[in-house]
Amino acid sequence: MADNKLKQIRKRIDTIDVEIQSLLSHRAQLSLEVKEIKKTDHAKLKPGREAQILRDLIERHSGHFPKLGLIRIWREILSASLQLQGLLVLAVYKPANKNNDDWGYISSAREHFGSNTPITTYPSQRRVIEAILENECSVGILPIPVRNEKDPWWRHLAVQGNTAKNGITSKPARIIAKLPFFAPRIEHGPSKSEAIECVVISKIEADPSGIDETYIVLDFSENIPDTRIDTRLAENNMVGSTVSIWHDSEAPQRWLCLIRISGFILSNNVKLDRLKEGFSEMLNQVTIIGCFATPLNTEVLSLNNSLKRD
Repeated sequence: MADNKLKQIRKRIDTIDVEIQSLLSHRAQLSLEVKEIKKTDHAKLKPGREAQILRDLIERHSGHFPKLGLIRIWREILSASLQLQGLLVLAVYKPANKNNDDWGYISSAREHFGSNTPITTYPSQRRVIEAILENECSVGILPIPVRNEKDPWWRHLAVQGNTAKNGITSKPARIIAKLPFFAPRIEHGPSKSEAIECVVISKIEADPSGIDETYIVLDFSENIPDTRIDTRLAENNMVGSTVSIWHDSEAPQRWLCLIRISGFILSNNVKLDRLKEGFSEMLNQVTIIGCFATPLNTEVLSLNNSLKRD
């Protein structure tokens, strides 16, 4: 009796597997139709839309299937769809220090962009940026900006009209995502490591997801305390803080301040204009170097918790 019931359940599972495969094939066909409409040989990333898809996935999810497993399946589906639409190659920073960082950025890239997306590694952060500017790769993976960096890579993005190493002006590279978008895991490979926090850069335009953050660089002619900058943000009802300040030793009157603000901020934002006015005498320029969808947190991914929207 038990054997017959087991056979019936397995038969139903087999039927579901066939239906899933059929739906994936149908989805792939629709991705090819998208490619025909866009008429391009390059994959068109929409990180904001992808974030919305994953948030909606978690919000409507019920039952016992693990949320993390569900998201990983969808990341593979989204990445496979991108590959169908066009070429997508990742430029990943891989420091040659024989620590966990060696493979941590690759783990983050694989977790998000899928197991079959081509990866080229570079030991230099600047070289990753050049690979994007020179169209060697579509997307770059770099460390998340932190305080007290001696030579921060993000300062190169603050230069309007980024140039490649051959001197040719290129469309600027910008931050379009932050990884991992969901809880990290242990990655397999020659050296085991957890996925490391990092950001994604590309020459494509970031798109809003509804729950976003923005990186902005303030170019000052003198050293401004980060407490003053944070106070000015609060006065303008901007939720954010100073991430890092870098001084250009070859240009004594140039101080670059990186701030992170909640929301998808565009250059014509009124609050941004008011922020500029508060530093008008010593502010050379303001550059938005990217926006990204706020990653899912552990609470959202817990079994009995649904996504809270603003």
